[in-house]
Amino acid sequence: MRISYFAILVAILSLISREASAVQELRAPFGMTWGESQKNVEKLLLGTKVRIVERKNLRGRIAIEVEGIPQRHLLKALFYFDSDALSEIELQYGSAEWDSTKFKQFWEDAKKNIDTKYGIGRLVAREKTTEEDILQSLTGYHWAQAYISLRLFLYTAEKDTDLFQRVSLHYKQM
Repeated sequence: MRISYFAILVAILSLISREASAVQELRAPFGMTWGESQKNVEKLLLGTKVRIVERKNLRGRIAIEVEGIPQRHLLKALFYFDSDALSEIELQYGSAEWDSTKFKQFWEDAKKNIDTKYGIGRLVAREKTTEEDILQSLTGYHWAQAYISLRLFLYTAEKDTDLFQRVSLHYKQM
């Protein structure tokens, strides 16, 4: 009887360690390195023939908005710099042809994929608000590892028949 309990314990521990080792390391997208200077990132981006749409100062950080990155359904990317060091990359996904169901499915598939790679995410936002007759909805999940975090958001804004939707990924150095 003791041997069978021991065999079951070993099997359970083996499964747990296999599952824990299956979690992948979070990394900055596009092979970028945290702390890279704005000049170096722009040089790299322009070498790939993407379009830098805008440079702006947002709450003391420089943001570079980029379009044309050849990734399916990627509308734009924003690269954020704190003190001339790359600290966050935001990827915004969507398509003009998608309805609410397609956006939600894309978001759910992205969450499932991220959960599989990095472990189960933590719910950080689930809210609905109305502002000037615009119904806004935000749902978000968070994953964190040693020095990097990833957040996935689904944002919608509706007014009458007008609908704006976006799925975004936020990779951030901690």
